Amino acid sequence: VGSSEVMQKVLEVASRVAGTDANVLITGENGTGKELLAREIHRLSARGGEVFITVDVGSIPASLFESELFGHEKGAFTDAKEQRKGRFELAHGGTLFLDEIGNLDLPMQAKLLNALQSREINRIGSTRSVQVDIRLICATNANLEQAVKEGSFREDLLYRINTIVIEMPPLREREGDVEELAAFFLDLYSRKYEREPLVISAQALRKLRAYAWPGNVRELQHVIERAVILSNSRSLESDDFLLQTKNKHKAYAMTLEEMERSMIETSLEKHHGNLTKAAMQLGISRQTLYNKIRKYK
Repeated sequence: VGSSEVMQKVLEVASRVAGTDANVLITGENGTGKELLAREIHRLSARGGEVFITVDVGSIPASLFESELFGHEKGAFTDAKEQRKGRFELAHGGTLFLDEIGNLDLPMQAKLLNALQSREINRIGSTRSVQVDIRLICATNANLEQAVKEGSFREDLLYRINTIVIEMPPLREREGDVEELAAFFLDLYSRKYEREPLVISAQALRKLRAYAWPGNVRELQHVIERAVILSNSRSLESDDFLLQTKNKHKAYAMTLEEMERSMIETSLEKHHGNLTKAAMQLGISRQTLYNKIRKYK
């Protein structure tokens, strides 16, 4: 979503790249939509009807990463109770998306490079090579060229994955897109929470446009969802949009946990501590709300 000039250039490059099997590296700040762009490239490609397998590199412990990527045979290690295919094999014929590849440690970088060069992998505990046919798309919010200079990222791997580099622009540079995205999320969450059609007042829109959006599109999405849940009016006003600042000069994005806690506190205050009414407004059960209150005490 977005008709700004910078986004149109991104989408134009993505559509041209999609027709090839070239490796793509998508860069940009957190929350800009790097995975969404990767999925769009896959959808437009000749592999669009095949699988799209994602790997969040930062969330997998280093000790498990080789097994996750390449699979293992039964008995290969203590907990290997059965044979298991890795993400490379699962992505055969389709697209493999490695998110936050800058978090990959050097030993696994070497193994990944070898797999990309040979287009074959070995499951842990096996001597038999398995051929894989994948389209690779990677994403990162890190400066990999700087990481190469610092010795934390292999230069040969960087050249292998960055045949085409696409930078996702931050929301603050996407002129006019805040309104389009806000309208999109407003419609999405109005339907999800079964609200009557809502509108954003002109004053509230000016507030959204003026904000720096350090959390980018993801932050805007959470802000709109919160406003839809907690507002009692068909028109969302400036006060319905809680934009957090550490001080008047520096804005920051709330974490999901902070957002949830704030929503619960606001709803409880609004309903004078009535758990049943607050739970109904938040779209959760009374017991779930009670459990969350205990969690945040």
